[in-house]
Amino acid sequence: LTRVPCFNMPPSKYQLVSNPVRPVSAHAFNADRSLVAISPNDETVQIMDLKGPTPKAVHTLKEHGQRVSAIDWQPEANLIVTCGQDRNAYVWTFDSAESDTSKQWKPTLVILRISRAAT
Repeated sequence: LTRVPCFNMPPSKYQLVSNPVRPVSAHAFNADRSLVAISPNDETVQIMDLKGPTPKAVHTLKEHGQRVSAIDWQPEANLIVTCGQDRNAYVWTFDSAESDTSKQWKPTLVILRISRAAT
């Protein structure tokens, strides 16, 4: 086992992980840095809660068909934008209108029109 410091926690707190550690292809923090969106080098995005002693996955965003390559979290409107190698971009909106138990992130596909190849 290897001791790896957690994201923005004090150096005295560590998380035990086993080798090999999966790489993270993209990440973004929310406005108060209490949540982080990470892509563990696959087609998903995990929203991790950093408030407790160890990070805890609270949501998993699944819409991309291939590896997520970029994430950005807009702090004022609480929107997440993800781009993937499937050439899709999604804007994720947090929907809490129903009840506390059904809070979830809803994707909207963004159509990109560009005149050159994008990689």
